[in-house]
Amino acid sequence: MNLTVKTYPNNPAPKLTYDVLIENQQDGGVSATVLGLPDFKGFGVTKEEAIEKLIQLL
Repeated sequence: MNLTVKTYPNNPAPKLTYDVLIENQQDGGVSATVLGLPDFKGFGVTKEEAIEKLIQLL
């Protein structure tokens, strides 16, 4: 899955795109990890929640 992170509306910097690994956890949750950056992980009950938490970290 590719994840695109938008910058602030008035910032001329380009959008950043990351490859993300989505994994179902044994406890029923979901983790989202930026490939190549294992310290950047988001966890949630759903895939969308895990991705949103990952975006907040970035």
